[in-house]
Amino acid sequence: MIYVILVEPKTEGNIGAVARAMKNFGFENLILVNPKCGIGAEAYKRAKHAKDILDKSKTMKNLPKMDYLVATSSKTGRDYNIPRNPITPKELALIMPKKGKIGLVFGREEDGLRNDELNKCDFMVKIPTNQAYKAMNLSHAVAVLLYELSGLENNTTPISLAEKKQLMKMLDKALKKMDFATAEKRKTQRLVWKKLIGKSFLSKREAYALMGFFKKL
Repeated sequence: MIYVILVEPKTEGNIGAVARAMKNFGFENLILVNPKCGIGAEAYKRAKHAKDILDKSKTMKNLPKMDYLVATSSKTGRDYNIPRNPITPKELALIMPKKGKIGLVFGREEDGLRNDELNKCDFMVKIPTNQAYKAMNLSHAVAVLLYELSGLENNTTPISLAEKKQLMKMLDKALKKMDFATAEKRKTQRLVWKKLIGKSFLSKREAYALMGFFKKL
């Protein structure tokens, strides 16, 4: 099940427009994290026939716990900046499974997601835009991403949040046995593995095979 998560949305109009985009492509689960506005007349006006999505939307103080959190951002880094090393919406559509609780995390209208929020996500998606004007309107970005995901055909069941935590626990145990020149290099190695595991949407069979490999190290 896919959830659209808006972090600290600032305007009612954008929330309503996001709900409308969700309805266009058949998605209905909306979560607002620490919103800076309410859901009032303007939001319902912009939502048009998607008022039901606003009615059942949920408000939370922090990012929810889900099997997978996929960050979105127009700001990327070079290859060495692992948290900001993105895939495209088309690439996401190829690997995104239909099953599991998966949150698509969209940042603030003005400055997007912060580094600590990106670090809580499994990996990042960036919509290819003109280099002269990279940032998209919030509802437009939601619409583009949901359009790509609306025809999902991947019926595999990825591992859950609990299984990912167990996998990372075993990875940490394996990393402790290895020699690294600095603590920073060990941290980087862990981050690379975390992102790889997130992007892969591992099946249970794949995950348990990887656990067995870590156990042998």
